[in-house]
Amino acid sequence: MLLAVCAGILACAGKPTLHFASDPAARFDHLRTWAWYDDPTFQMPGGGSIVDGRFVDEHVRAAVDRGLTKKGLQRVETGQADLNVAYHTDTVGVVSQDKFGGYDWWSGYVYVGAKYQKKGALTLDIRDAKYKLVWRGEMEAIVGRNPEAIARDIDNAVAELLSKFPPGGATR
Repeated sequence: MLLAVCAGILACAGKPTLHFASDPAARFDHLRTWAWYDDPTFQMPGGGSIVDGRFVDEHVRAAVDRGLTKKGLQRVETGQADLNVAYHTDTVGVVSQDKFGGYDWWSGYVYVGAKYQKKGALTLDIRDAKYKLVWRGEMEAIVGRNPEAIARDIDNAVAELLSKFPPGGATR
């Protein structure tokens, strides 16, 4: 279920929808460390017909780790971090695309079919050292059709979301 969510993460087909918001009073120029936030509302992504929730969780966490490392942030396991990260996935639903059918002068009614795909969303929440939410990015897109596509979609979604963090520039 949530897998689709994560898949919501990316666009194998269709254009992804992106949303970003940040606290205008938050400062992002002092960031050096980050940690995973133990969000009380977190729910492990649900499994689906393609991959299970553990697959989604592992891939999202690895992609976030790579993305924040590229920005010069060091992950800390314990202690106070400059920022705390959580993610959420959500199943958006099923979308229909490319429905063909109709009458043609020469051939009569022709029905080719419709293509249905799952859509989902990935949300990254970034909190400051006092756990106040200071930035949120969300991507909604079509879900991949196999484990490799879903893993690639997760990587691309996280990279796209983190490309907008921090708002206005570099972390250091």
